[in-house]
Amino acid sequence: MGKKVFYIALSFMFVAILILSACAKSTTSSVTATTSMIGSTSTTIKATSSTSIKTSTAPPTSTISTTSAGGGPTYGGRITELNDQATQDPSSWDVDLTQTGNITSVWITPYQDWYFNGDIDKYGPRGNNQFSFQTPQYIPEQYLTGEVAQSWVFNSNPLSLAITLKPGIMWTGNAHIGMAARELTATDCAFTGMRQITAPAVASSFTWIKDCIAVDKYTFRWDFNSYNANWEFYLLFGGGSAVPFCPESAAAGGSDWRNAVGTGPFILSDYVSGSSATYTRNPNYWGKTTINGTQYQLPFIDTLLFPVIADQSTELAAMRTGKVDLWTRVPYTNAATLQQQAPNMKQAPWYSCYVDILIFNRIDSSPLSNLSVRQALMMATDLNSMVKLVYGSGDVLGWPVARGNPSYTPLENQPSAVQTLFTYNPTKAQQMLIAAGYPNLTITITINSALQNEVNEATVLASQWAKVGVTLQILTMNSVALAAAKNNRTYTGLLDFQVSTANPFTPILYYQGTSMGSVYKTGEPLDVESRMVTTDIDSAKRQTDLTQFCQDALADAGMIPMANPYTVNCYWPWLKNYYGEVEAGSHNQIPMIARMWIDQKLKKSLGYQ
Repeated sequence: MGKKVFYIALSFMFVAILILSACAKSTTSSVTATTSMIGSTSTTIKATSSTSIKTSTAPPTSTISTTSAGGGPTYGGRITELNDQATQDPSSWDVDLTQTGNITSVWITPYQDWYFNGDIDKYGPRGNNQFSFQTPQYIPEQYLTGEVAQSWVFNSNPLSLAITLKPGIMWTGNAHIGMAARELTATDCAFTGMRQITAPAVASSFTWIKDCIAVDKYTFRWDFNSYNANWEFYLLFGGGSAVPFCPESAAAGGSDWRNAVGTGPFILSDYVSGSSATYTRNPNYWGKTTINGTQYQLPFIDTLLFPVIADQSTELAAMRTGKVDLWTRVPYTNAATLQQQAPNMKQAPWYSCYVDILIFNRIDSSPLSNLSVRQALMMATDLNSMVKLVYGSGDVLGWPVARGNPSYTPLENQPSAVQTLFTYNPTKAQQMLIAAGYPNLTITITINSALQNEVNEATVLASQWAKVGVTLQILTMNSVALAAAKNNRTYTGLLDFQVSTANPFTPILYYQGTSMGSVYKTGEPLDVESRMVTTDIDSAKRQTDLTQFCQDALADAGMIPMANPYTVNCYWPWLKNYYGEVEAGSHNQIPMIARMWIDQKLKKSLGYQ
């Protein structure tokens, strides 16, 4: 299985090496909810321990500004962006027929509109600034607006979702398959829906859906078998299932990029595996935007290029030299050097919402079934130091939900029991272990040997836990073996890379054991709480329940969240009308790109062509 056991010596050498290497019951679409802004400032509160609690470690000074400037919009030019999946080609251009639909959905965003996306014009920084649109894979429903859809109505009895399209939205057509441009209809969407919920690659994710039917020319309806609290993500803005797929394209072979047909601002015009995908301006695109009282046709640019670059050093070089105009996910540890090398570049740190979690087997491990032991281990972990050493900067508390989610509770507002766990106190931790009957304890944790962050985190843990009489053994596995250990619960402790905590249902399903072996025994209070969150149709009550669950889960200390690390949005100042938004839907940056134009004079004056 490609694994080995090694012991981390309690030596300052490891820490020195690490330091050197780290530099959302509603029946309509109108919902009132508490607005939550993403904060980026450090907050310190007093605690009973000698160590203060910090909700985040502040990033270094950086250039954070809009690129909207006088002179008005101009048309033409090309934008090159490193998208979320720039290190790999899409395995298919047919999002319904691939098991890696999350990857494919990124590559189809330029030419295929979603049903809904975030209303960046009204609620984002270019509007009233109520929402930053920096929460990956999650847009609270109060900030959504129709893209090809005009409205939705969710019915609780019987369970169904009706979506009405905007009239006049046109498929571009495709000469390669002999298709002329025509209007998007509800029949197309019903075809798409049934195709999606029955496709072998994704059908297991849609067992809660019964069927999808066209009601009239512009309205189609999803009928549910059961309630799924994450229906908004799946059916409104979350990627493959929230986007219509052209029947003519499917008949011709949707996996072939040459057969692609969309309704979006761009047309897929070329693709070279391992190199790039090229998208050209859709001259008949329906979308418009208003700037300073004047309405403009979108998009402004002629060409959008998505490169494929597998090597990070090559990505950084392309960004530094202006060959790439925009990269929203530059690793934080590379930001300072990049800024030195390209001082004219704009940089805006933001919380990535991707969190590493140390999971304890609180069911099968005798010591870890003891709440005092788990809490002691968390208090023996200096999470503030972990953030700095491993990530450079970030939010210490980013789990189970991250900043930007309405159910997020800042650390200073958490119950005292939770605040105590986030306060590094090795003296108290050791006393708790002794009182629990474990003055000397050996714990084995499993990590992915290919992920340097996990190696670094384990190294720091070994050094910190040694101070309270805990010997850490580290078992390394490849990703396949680790997934098996996780799903079969054959581990004592396990470091796991987690996806976006901005969408609250990702970690909730994680606790329920859908992506790992059971975390709680059926009927335990936290098991009951988590299932209340995912089955309650009343969105306001669900949000309240989620807030309570997050607090109780943290106090249980069954998982220690490492941090919500910063990542950096880097872009060149010649990109105008950009306000730093990262996602207007799940992995969807196109609403922002369609609104950008290029200041060619500025670009040339900075020495770039």
